[in-house]
Amino acid sequence: MDCMLYCFGILSAQGKLGCISDQNNRREPKMIRTADQWEAEYKNRKALWIHNGNPRQPHPILSSGDHSNGFFNSRLVTSDSMLLHDATSDLLELFEEHRGDFWQVDGCVGPQTGATRLAQVGSVWVSEYTRRPCFFASPAKHGEGESRSMLFSKEESALLSGKTVLPWEDVVTTGASVGLMVDAVVKNGGVVLSYILALVNRSNLQAVDGRRIVALFKRPRSIEAPSNCSLCKLGSEAIYPKDNWDRFNESC
Repeated sequence: MDCMLYCFGILSAQGKLGCISDQNNRREPKMIRTADQWEAEYKNRKALWIHNGNPRQPHPILSSGDHSNGFFNSRLVTSDSMLLHDATSDLLELFEEHRGDFWQVDGCVGPQTGATRLAQVGSVWVSEYTRRPCFFASPAKHGEGESRSMLFSKEESALLSGKTVLPWEDVVTTGASVGLMVDAVVKNGGVVLSYILALVNRSNLQAVDGRRIVALFKRPRSIEAPSNCSLCKLGSEAIYPKDNWDRFNESC
């Protein structure tokens, strides 16, 4: 079923459309899950993995090339329409709790591919809350190393000019991807709100470039260079997680 139509259906079915007051009033947030419940949900779905200290267990190589003692596989969350619905709903509840203003949001942006559906469903929520159109856009990563950037399509670039957007991310680790996305929005004439909505904050950061990280829960993880990896020294094998996810969830 088309994601946009599906989202409109479940919003109406759950009666969420009337829970937002007018833009001058605030209300108590109505969370579907607490932070602890979100962490438990991710673990139950084997989307959140933490090394147990057993050297027979492998550990993940991050996209940066560094090693870590944990990993969040966002695909297992964003591919589940109902879970994605709940996650975006709760993130926007937290956004409002932190004094975020829905009526400032013209569009939602999230980098490919981890946050594409987050931004898409988030735009549906905002549109329903405000009763006005809200677009979504999802830039693609381009280049490597210091030449890395993010690029929007021509159609998305036209949407961004002169508009204010709310950034979304599946997981915040170092904040580098968020920085690239913000740069891409600004280069296309857009304005970025001072928030970052994320499924998980795996960093020790409270904000990235002055933008508050609003996450369903925070669980910092270790990030170490391969030459100084404590798990490698224990004899644990370093592997890329998304291609070997079953191995991470084998019992040791």
